[in-house]
Order: sequence, then C-alpha cells, then structure tokens
Amino acid sequence: MVLTLLLATALRLPALGRVPPGLYHDEAYNGLDALKILDGDLSLYFAANNGREPLFIYLVALWIGLLGRSPFALRLAAFAPGLLTVAATYAAARALFTRRVGLLSAAVLSVTLWHLHLSRVGFRAVLLPLFIALTLWQGALGWRTGRRRHWLAAGVLYGLSFYTYIAARFTPVALALFGLYLFLTRADARTRQRLASLGWFGLAFLVTLAPLACFTLVHPDLVLGRSDQVSIWNAEINGGDFWGTLARHTVRTLGMFFVKGDRIWRHNVPWRPIFDPLLGAFFLLGLLWALRRFRRDAAMALLVIWTATMMLPTLLAEDAPHFLRGVGLLPLTAVFPALGIDGLLRIVRRSSRIKPVALHLLPLVILLIGLCSSVTAYFGAYARAEMTAYWFEDGAEALAGDINGFLGVGWDGEQMLHEVPGDKRVYVEAALWDTWTALSFLVAESPAVQILPSDQDWPTVEGGPAAIFVWPYGNWKRVWAMLNGPAEISVKEGPLSQGDRDPEPYTTYRVFYIRPIGVVPTPLARFQGGVELLEAPIRLVNGGVRVELRWHATAPLPADYTVFVHYMRDGQRIAQGDAPPAGGHYPTSRWQVGDVIHDEHLVPLLDAPDPARDQIILGLYRPEDDQRIALVDQEGHPDGTFFTLSLNTAEAAR
Repeated sequence: MVLTLLLATALRLPALGRVPPGLYHDEAYNGLDALKILDGDLSLYFAANNGREPLFIYLVALWIGLLGRSPFALRLAAFAPGLLTVAATYAAARALFTRRVGLLSAAVLSVTLWHLHLSRVGFRAVLLPLFIALTLWQGALGWRTGRRRHWLAAGVLYGLSFYTYIAARFTPVALALFGLYLFLTRADARTRQRLASLGWFGLAFLVTLAPLACFTLVHPDLVLGRSDQVSIWNAEINGGDFWGTLARHTVRTLGMFFVKGDRIWRHNVPWRPIFDPLLGAFFLLGLLWALRRFRRDAAMALLVIWTATMMLPTLLAEDAPHFLRGVGLLPLTAVFPALGIDGLLRIVRRSSRIKPVALHLLPLVILLIGLCSSVTAYFGAYARAEMTAYWFEDGAEALAGDINGFLGVGWDGEQMLHEVPGDKRVYVEAALWDTWTALSFLVAESPAVQILPSDQDWPTVEGGPAAIFVWPYGNWKRVWAMLNGPAEISVKEGPLSQGDRDPEPYTTYRVFYIRPIGVVPTPLARFQGGVELLEAPIRLVNGGVRVELRWHATAPLPADYTVFVHYMRDGQRIAQGDAPPAGGHYPTSRWQVGDVIHDEHLVPLLDAPDPARDQIILGLYRPEDDQRIALVDQEGHPDGTFFTLSLNTAEAAR
C-alpha cells in the first residue's frame, strides 16, 4: 500500500500547475472566491460561475494563503484529496470485501487516467470520491461492528459530501435503493437490528447537512438552478426529442467504461474510455461476478446499485458521458477490475502448474500495462497538444505571467516573484481583463496596474518603463497615441487561444513594452531619411534563423517602410523574411525622433545554415513602389541599398 501511494504521488505531483497547461476560468473562479475567504468572507455557498459548493474553495484558500496566487497553489488543493482518495478506496474496499481487493482497488484507481487527471486540476469535483470512499468505509465498519462511532463518522462524512459537488445529490437515491434491497433480501432479525443503528448515521448526517439545507431553502434558485440548465428535460438540450436523447445518452454512458469516454479536453484525453482494454476486460469480469452474487452478497449489491445510480448525473445531462458529472462513480468503479483480477487469481491458484511467484506477478503486469497506458496518453501527446492549452485557457495564464513578470511581482509562469514594481506601470485593455477570469486571480490589485476603458481616452505614457496589453481585434491602434517618446519600444504577440465554440485559434493579446532609452551604440548602418541600424544578432532556431534588429529613428519618417531580410547562398536568394517593422504594429510613420525599436524577423530554411556560403542582406523599401531606401556613408552619400550580415561574424546561438 505504501508503494501504491508513492506511485499515486509520482503520477499526481510532478509538474503540477504546468500539466495540463493553463488555468481554466472555473479554476480561476475557485481562486477568486478563496481570496474572498482570506479577506474574511466565510460564505456557505458561492454564487459566482453558476454557484458552487464551498468545501473545495476553503481548501484552495488554505494553499493560496500559504503559497500565494499561482496555478500550482490552486491545483495543490486537488492533489491532496486525490492522494487521500486512493488510501480511502483501499479502506472502503477492504471493509466491504477483502484486504487484497482493497489493495487492488487502490492500485487500479492510482493508475486510472480519469482520477489521475482529476487530481491535477482545480475542479471541486475531486472531493466527492474522497467523501464517498470515507463514508462507505465507516458505514461498512458500522454495519459489521455495530459501533456507534462508525455510524456517527459515516453520517458526518456523508453530510460533508454535499458540500463538495452537485453530483452528491444523487447519492440518496443509491442509498435508498440499497435499503430497499436489504429490506427485500435480508428481512431477518440481525439485519433489522443493524438497520436500527442507522439512526445515529441519520442524525449525524442531518446535523451536518442542516446549514446547507437551510441556505438552499432560502436561495433555491441559486443552489438548484444549474441542474435545470444542463438537464435533458430542457428543450434546448434535447432539441424536442427527449426519448431519443435519453436513449443516445444511455448508450454513451454505458460505453464510457471501455468503449468511448468524455470528449471534452478539460476532463479527459478526448474519447478515451475510463479503462484501457486490459483493465476494461477485468472491469467486465468483475461486473459479471458482482451481478452473479448480487442477491447473496450485500457488498456486491451495493457496488452494482451505486454504479448504476451514479451514472444518472451524466446520463440525464448534456454532453454525456461527462466525467465531472459522473465523478460519483469513483472510487467504486475501480473496485470492479479489482474484483475481476482477484477472481482470476483465485481461479489460477487452484492450478498446481502455476508457481506462487507467477501468481503475484500477474496483477503487477496488469497494473503495469494500465500505468504505461495512462502515462503515455496523459504526459505524452495530451500534455503537449495545442488543444489542451486552448481548452485550459493557457493564453490567459501567459497574459497574467507577462504582466507579473514585467512588474516583478506574483506568478510569472515559472515561479513566484517578490520584487517591488517601483515606477513600472502596466495598462490592460478592459476587453482582456473582463474576458479572462484568470487575470483577476493571478494579477493582484495594485496601483501599478491600470485598466484601459473601452469608452474613454487612454492616458499618455511618458517614456516608461511601461507595458500596454491590448486586444488585437479591437481598436488597438489607440495605443499609438499613448506613446510620448522618445522611448525604447518592442511589440510582442501573445500565444493563440481558441474557445470551445471558436472555429479558429486567435491571438490572445498584444503587448507594447516602453522603456527609457539607454546608451545608443554606434550604428552598424545608416539609411536615408533618418533610420539607423544599431544591432542585428542572428539566432539559430528550429527550422530557420531569427534576425533580431534594433532600429533608431533620427528624424521623422514620411512613409511606412517594410524591412526585407534575404537569406543568400552563393549569391542566390534561397529564403526571406520580409515584414513591416515590429510586425506592422508600430509603423515607421509613427516613429518619434529618438525612438529605438526592436524588430524580429524569422527566415525559414529547408536545410542547415552553411556559414562558409551563406549571408543575410537586409534593408528597407517602400511597399507601394518597391523602391529600396539607400544606405549612406559617414558623409551622407548613397552607399548601396542593403546591409550584409555574415554568419561567420554574426552572433549566433541555438
């Protein structure tokens, strides 16, 4: 069991906060409400984002209070419950069945990708499996021993499960059906005596649930409204075909165990079923074994009844199968493969041809295959996929990281910074701030951060240091009026984003960095009209070279020029990277006298550079007539139309 917990930790803790990338707005809302808790707002239910139960948010507040605002701190609140669920699954399955079934159940859960992923993201649903396992553990002990403390503990734990996630509201149906099963199949004096002890369970449950129940009676629309929005009884969901929708959802939900799972990237590797083919086969074997012993074995009956009932939250809602709504299936879902493996071991043991060592290796091989399947699928293509980043709104986290990184305070995408912003200022367009919830969580309120309104004039920036973040598809050119140079200016494009319903990815943000001008070096080249080339280092990158130009304006420029960057081999042009300076986001006609402008150009190459044969030539031209701007010598006389960079002498680095 220690090895199982170490394995679960090794799968759930490394790169926490970075895999999966980004921070989805549901997670960010949990963080924002956690900040309210730290400010003294001890709410029983949180209204934002369609309403949310409080227990996980209080846990988030604990870690944020200790570690600060970061994806790592927020998701650490899921890691601990996820790890404890593995231990609690062992305890529950051992109390219901045997020690070996308990150990196998914990091991299966530890390598199951569904629970692995749930333990690495900041969704409150991760708490429900933990409290289900703890409740069943204490309930099984209470049933077996009749001791009051177990029933009281089970009642408290069960009451707390309603403070975790909305799917807990279906658990009374499962318990009621199990009670009916006991009434019909165990109508003996001993069973009636045990059922009488349930009074302590009910009392502890009602006392624990009372605060939330009272809140629900006062605010029914807030607590119960989300169910109506996603239910298949809603005509907007079923499209006027309730029975057809119900049939389709039933088939999809039944198939999620070993045929096809959740398609949503935030919940799962898309379409991956809960179990790999081998564990899926043992799941089916365990299910058949439980159905065979359904009438004679109450624990088997509980397993089947609970699983059938807790499929309802996803079966009766949109997007079936939905792994968050179906989270009440965990952890008992992991018991079925354990029962299948245990049954196979008992059958194999009867064969004298099988050595004891091989008998012990059999479950290890099964679990190792499941482990490799989950690790390869999750930490491989899924962790690196662009769609994973899109669905977790990685662009918003990158935006917050750039803001904090510039100010030197807060999470910069890699670590927590603790500098003093000094005279640095950040301006963020309201269209960005209002769209991405992660900004409000990751970027602390500060006089150094100012929101640019959409319906008012933007302030003037006097020389910097400042960073202006704008929405690339609005009236972002208003930023030019903010620049009151001279200043050192660079423009950066943020990463791509794509919402669930967006047909194509789009640039998340654009940032203008304005810094005071330092010492201006002697130029490498001078061009007519008042443009100087200060620096031109070359960097080798995957698939080509990047030329990092630094321009200096010594006079007002009357037109918008384009920069040409031609890659030459043996005097022949084999590639080019022409573009307006700064990607066209700060054209030359806007340059102010004294400005220093950073300008990068990527030149794609089909083969490796050859410094002995290759050169790069660059310069400026007017796009309307392709007329190149001449270089000038020290006396101001024309001296050619391009400047040559040698790969032998240029600064180059991988």
